[in-house]
Amino acid sequence: MRSTLTMLLALLFAGSVSAQTYTVFIHGKSDKNHNGVGTTDVNSYWGSSSSTVSGSKIFIGYDGTTDPRTYGTARAQTNISTGLTNYCKGSNSCKVVCHSAGCYAIEFWLASLGGTASSKGFNLTKVTALAAASGGSELASALNGISFGFAGNAMDKSLIVSTARGAFNHNNTASVGVYHVPGYKGMFGASAILPGEDDYAVAYHSSCGYNKAGGVSKCQSSLTQSEGIWPFNSNVTYTQYSGHYRAPSLTATGLYLDHSELKKEGTR
Repeated sequence: MRSTLTMLLALLFAGSVSAQTYTVFIHGKSDKNHNGVGTTDVNSYWGSSSSTVSGSKIFIGYDGTTDPRTYGTARAQTNISTGLTNYCKGSNSCKVVCHSAGCYAIEFWLASLGGTASSKGFNLTKVTALAAASGGSELASALNGISFGFAGNAMDKSLIVSTARGAFNHNNTASVGVYHVPGYKGMFGASAILPGEDDYAVAYHSSCGYNKAGGVSKCQSSLTQSEGIWPFNSNVTYTQYSGHYRAPSLTATGLYLDHSELKKEGTR
């Protein structure tokens, strides 16, 4: 009896020791191939910014010029599936930190899962979305327009606002909360194209997870503002998609950081 009890305690202890909590980093648009799933940040997309997060880290990389919705060798969807299956099931749990189009990639993956993450065996605690490009970027739309569709790679084309917003059901997060971290440190030129507040690459309507594109300057669950020229103006309401929230450590104004600087905010 004593030996049986000792064995059971040993097994329970072994199980608790082997359980791991990971932070999984998923990068965005890049001119480099960051292909790989593991503890190495291939081609250093995150640089020193990942060091702001403590604990065990996993990097999911892919070819940064490709459409983040695609499967195959060096493709985001295949590597996300591999990474989360290898590291975020069983006794392990994971928090996902995504940046820019990496948020587009993980949100697409969650929406395509076919059930809640937990019902599919994934232990995902949250997604921290840094400068999320899931709602697309007017810069990609402008590039496509002025070039009549000839300029830009597959990633650029996927980021056209109408394409990104119509790519999947943004309200379906597989019951995993997506917590947005937007920035408003814009840049001359880019900010003339991006509506409302922006980080020089994406506007708040995208980086806050709003259900429609437009010029907004606050990140909150719902926002109503008057738009248009009087007397033809009207009230327009923007609401965050279901399962999307502003990171609780932020105010509605967001952070005075640009698109790249936001990569350091993975602790949110």
